[in-house]
Amino acid sequence: MRVGIMGGTLDPVHNGHIQVAKAALDQLGLDSVMLLPAGDPPHKSNPISKQDRLEMVRLAAGEVKGLFPSDIEINRKGTTYTVDTLRQLHRENPSVEWYYLIGADTLDVLDTWRSFKEVAKLCIFAVTGRADADASRAKAKALQDEYGAQFVLLNFSGPDISSSEVRKRVAEGLEIDTIVPTSVCKYIKDHGLYISNRSKDEILEHLRKNLKPARMKHTMGVAETAVRLAERFGIDPVRAEFAALLHDCAKYMPLEEMQSLVKKYIPDTDELELEAVSVLHAPAGAVYAAQEFGIRDPEILSAIRKHTLGDVSMSPLEALIYTADFIEPGREDFPGLAEARQLAETDIYRAMCKCAQLTNEHVKSQGRRPHPRSLAMLEAFYHSIKEEKQ
Repeated sequence: MRVGIMGGTLDPVHNGHIQVAKAALDQLGLDSVMLLPAGDPPHKSNPISKQDRLEMVRLAAGEVKGLFPSDIEINRKGTTYTVDTLRQLHRENPSVEWYYLIGADTLDVLDTWRSFKEVAKLCIFAVTGRADADASRAKAKALQDEYGAQFVLLNFSGPDISSSEVRKRVAEGLEIDTIVPTSVCKYIKDHGLYISNRSKDEILEHLRKNLKPARMKHTMGVAETAVRLAERFGIDPVRAEFAALLHDCAKYMPLEEMQSLVKKYIPDTDELELEAVSVLHAPAGAVYAAQEFGIRDPEILSAIRKHTLGDVSMSPLEALIYTADFIEPGREDFPGLAEARQLAETDIYRAMCKCAQLTNEHVKSQGRRPHPRSLAMLEAFYHSIKEEKQ
C-alpha cells in the first residue's frame, strides 16, 4: 500500500493543499493521502487551537475521496517532529510505503529537519514543482547522494494559495470561499477564527480584568443584543460580537494615553472629541483593539470608533453597535428607550436615529452642545429615511 502524507500546521487547510494531495493521488498512484496537522511544531506558534485545525482537516478530507485525517501529531505531547511521526507510522503500518508531500522550497531546508538521516530512510519525498525545476532536481540529487533520500518530482506546482493569505483575508473581512473548501470556510466563519489574535475566552478574561463589573455587565449586554439582532439585518453575528465585546475596551484608559493614541492613529479626531473622556474611548478603543487584540477588519474597527458619536456614513454593523450600546437590556428605563428598543426589532437605522436623538436631548438638558458629528449623522439619516417614506 502506498500512502501520502500532507503535513504542516494546516492553519488552515486550503484548496492548495487539497489540489496537491489530489495530484499526488493521481500521478503516484497512491491509495490515499493523510492530512496530518502538526501538534506543537518547533518553528511556529499557533493562536488557533489544535482541535480547530484538526476539525478543519476532518471537514476538508470529508469532501474528497482518497483523503483522510490523522490526529497523531495533535495528540502527541510536546514538540512535534516528523521523525517521531514516521517512526510511529512504520510501527503501526509496517507494510505501507509512505510518501511525504513537500513544496520545492522545502528542499533547501530539508536536511535541517531533526534526525534527517533517519527521516530519509522512512519515507519517499514527493515534491511539487516550480519554475526552477532544474535547481530542484539538483538539490534532490545532492540530498540523495549524501543521505540516501528518495525523491519524486510531481508535474504539478499547485495554485498560488497560502495559509497566511487565508488568515490575512479573514482578518481583513474579505471572502475566502474560493480558496478554502466549502465546509472549512463555514467552520472559520461560524467559529470566528482568525479575526483576532486572541480567542473569545482570552478576550473575555482580559476585559474582566480591565473593566469595572458594571461596565463588564454592560459590555455583555451589548454583545447579547448585537448577536441577537445581527442576522435579522444581514450582519455577520460573529463579527458583530467581536465589535460589541471590544467597543468599550479602552474605557478606563487614562485620558492622556487615549489622547496620545488617537492623535497618532486617528487623524480625523477633532478637538472636541479629544477633550471629552466620555467619547474619546471610542477612537482609542479602535486603536487598542488593533494593537492589543490584532483586529484588522476595518469595519469592526470602524464600528468601535463610531459607537459614541456616529457619522454621516454608517454601515449596518456600525449602526448595530451604536444602537446595541444604547438599548442593551441593562440600561435603566428612561423616556424614549422603549421606543428605541422597539424600532431596533424592525429597522436598525431608524433605531440608530432615535438613539442619537435621545442622546442629543440628554446632552442639551445638561447645558452642553451635541457634537457636530452626531448632529450631522442625524440630519443625513433622517433625510434618507424621509426619502424612503416618500
